[in-house]
Amino acid sequence: MNRKLILGLLIIAVIVTSGYFYFRKINSVPKQQQVEIDEDINGYSLVDDMRLTQIVLQNEAHRAYCVGQNKKIELFANLFNSSSVTVLKDYKSRLPNNINNDIKYFQYNLAFDYFLITADEASLKEKPKVNSPVLATIATLEKITLLQKVQAEQQEGSNIWYRVVLENNNEIKEGYIHSSQGTPRKFQFNKMQAEVADLQKLLREGELHFIRNYKNYNGASPRINNENVDEYGFRHTHSAPAYLQADINSSFRYIPDGILVRVLEEINDFYYVNVPTFEGNYYVPKQYINLNESLKQLKKVIVVDRSQQNEATFEVDNEQLNLISYTIATTGVKADYSFVTTLGMYKTLEKKDRFQYLKKGTSEIAGYAPYAIRFTGGAYTHGVPVNYIVENGEQKDPGHIEYLQTIGTFPRSSMCVRNFTSHAQFMYDWIDIENGAVIVIE
Repeated sequence: MNRKLILGLLIIAVIVTSGYFYFRKINSVPKQQQVEIDEDINGYSLVDDMRLTQIVLQNEAHRAYCVGQNKKIELFANLFNSSSVTVLKDYKSRLPNNINNDIKYFQYNLAFDYFLITADEASLKEKPKVNSPVLATIATLEKITLLQKVQAEQQEGSNIWYRVVLENNNEIKEGYIHSSQGTPRKFQFNKMQAEVADLQKLLREGELHFIRNYKNYNGASPRINNENVDEYGFRHTHSAPAYLQADINSSFRYIPDGILVRVLEEINDFYYVNVPTFEGNYYVPKQYINLNESLKQLKKVIVVDRSQQNEATFEVDNEQLNLISYTIATTGVKADYSFVTTLGMYKTLEKKDRFQYLKKGTSEIAGYAPYAIRFTGGAYTHGVPVNYIVENGEQKDPGHIEYLQTIGTFPRSSMCVRNFTSHAQFMYDWIDIENGAVIVIE
């Protein structure tokens, strides 16, 4: 009996000490395994993101969770407004009538309007007053359900407060947070629907082609004033030159890999194309467009919102738009060796169960990103990046990581769209590469 007890305790100890809660398993990285390698995908330090995540997750008392959209609607029906508070805005975002709710991803509970905590910690007050009792202390970068914007007692030079509701310590709590402690966010479904409708309209007029120049495989574009990025924010690498005239000596801009274009005519060594994202016509050398590859119909589309740091996926079924998932996401930031996620309509180009990325500014492999969908150059939607662990000179895979506290806060990646790994896997399994698109809005 004692032997069984000791054995059981040993097994539990091994499980507890095997790694952080979000690591699945550690495997050696086979030397012969050849996985696609891309540039560093992290604008800011992934180590810092993971450290912050661990700090927040270790203090469950300060965790706050969104109350879902349906529960929020119920709460609004019984919401009482005090006469001492001036309501400036009710946050009642709903799905537009022309979007059907067909959600299939349920990992995280989010309302359509939410509040991002940007302070080191925030105080949920019973009333919008400086000395009001504190109902909960909320960790940094939490996202909670947003109800109202109100005008009340002044604090730190502002009399603006936000009425919110959240789940904390298994309790639903409703109260007020001062505007200095965070910022409102929302899912812009109307704008998303309009962008998808624009793409559908374009496809009704005929197939769309796209630029092909991943890793400059079809030839590096000439540089503009020796710059890596043009005045519109598009990169030299992974791009083609888009000339104003059918002449390589004329003015041009960079047109990125994957962006959708309509071929209007063939002129000598150029295709004359319309670029919906640029709202103009350009001459592109033929080597960058394959007429045998095109988007003929749209079945599935991912819409990424840079300004709100969130995204949604949709299926198009006989002109009906079905919402399949919505969640928060992180886009690219402009920094040294890091680039923004550029606006536009892109073809889904390929998907990979993982791709490896380099350590910033070096040729050394740092780690990998799982469940990737490439849509322009080296930019993918993907799960939480994983840095390899080095033991005795050998790289080891610590396993997939599901969650980062920084996802859906501010741009932190390099061009890529970072997701919770479960949502990246959901999209990876769901996407139709041949009939799919990614639209980046703000």
